[in-house]
Amino acid sequence: MRHLILGAGCAGLSLACALLDAGVEHPIALVDARTTFGRDRTWCLFDVRPTPFAELASHRWSSWEIGGVVRHDDRRPYLRLDGADVYAHALARLDRAPNVDLRLGESVRTVGDGLAVTDRGELRADLVYDALSLGSPALRGLRPMAWQTFLGHEVEVARPVFDPGLATLMDFDVPQPAGGVAFLYVLPFDERRALVEHTVIGTHAVPAAERRRAVDEHLDRRGAGRRTVTHEERGAIPMTVDGPSRPGPRHAIPLGVAGGAVRPSSGYAFGRIQAQVADVVADVVAGRTPDGRVGSARTRALDAIFLRVLAAEPERFPDHFRRLAERVPAAPLARFLGDAGTVLDDARIVAAMPKTPFGVAAMRVPGVAPVGGRATVDPWSGDG
Repeated sequence: MRHLILGAGCAGLSLACALLDAGVEHPIALVDARTTFGRDRTWCLFDVRPTPFAELASHRWSSWEIGGVVRHDDRRPYLRLDGADVYAHALARLDRAPNVDLRLGESVRTVGDGLAVTDRGELRADLVYDALSLGSPALRGLRPMAWQTFLGHEVEVARPVFDPGLATLMDFDVPQPAGGVAFLYVLPFDERRALVEHTVIGTHAVPAAERRRAVDEHLDRRGAGRRTVTHEERGAIPMTVDGPSRPGPRHAIPLGVAGGAVRPSSGYAFGRIQAQVADVVADVVAGRTPDGRVGSARTRALDAIFLRVLAAEPERFPDHFRRLAERVPAAPLARFLGDAGTVLDDARIVAAMPKTPFGVAAMRVPGVAPVGGRATVDPWSGDG
């Protein structure tokens, strides 16, 4: 049984490590166009269930804020993982395995029936996994209902203006774009260092210059004084309950972004990727053909409702989020955002939301195309 993993990002590396941890001794090949691994990502998640790599968290916050509402939960902190740390840990694990072939600097051209064609030739395997993220052929025809786009600066400032015990998940005190909702995301590392990220969930791009200006204005309001940008990160996350056909093409199992592992209503992906990988490996070990499916039907329905309401009335979403934070206790809210919500948790979320817009949206599920049409953000353009 030969395994071929296309893409050596979070999903691809996680799958390879999980296969090894499960005792798989068959050949495992990973193919990726990149030649180096660096600080290209920050991953965050609520610590609501055992998750691989969670021990690598560089920071943990037991208090977090949404729209000025602060919640606290020592048992379910918010974790931050530096992409470079996850890459280094995974690559070291793969380097020790004699059955792993990591093929960097090799670009995937097409994916077919039990094979992949790269710029170096054909690679065949019994199981092929598509972990190519936004580069996946399966996503090229996909028009998400919205995109979550972000640009963040890690900064060092002159004055001690950050509270290192409080993570701000949504600060809506920024100009709001047409067709979406914008907020600042602030993860303080200490009193003078933080990641400050401008995020938009919506259907239209926001120029990078406007995002940088919003971050600077936020720091000015805090009285941060002179600042140095030590790192910039940016990206785009599709938010949709649609997805590629499964397993399609035959013997290609979609994973990560390509496999719908991004939570449509929040953009959180790391924890869902680990859960998806665990399910895939369990199928492999049991001799079943995995399909990479992630999330329950109940969760997908709630996410579809969320995206419908966002499309119908984006200007009201700051109030919706504040209401959610005010009315739902920390533990069920963390579990819901961490994709580990129970039926009771989901019921609390539904009860906290205004009945008219969410009720109207619920009546239109399934059939989840948003009222305002599909998103127009082009994540491959390098801006927005």
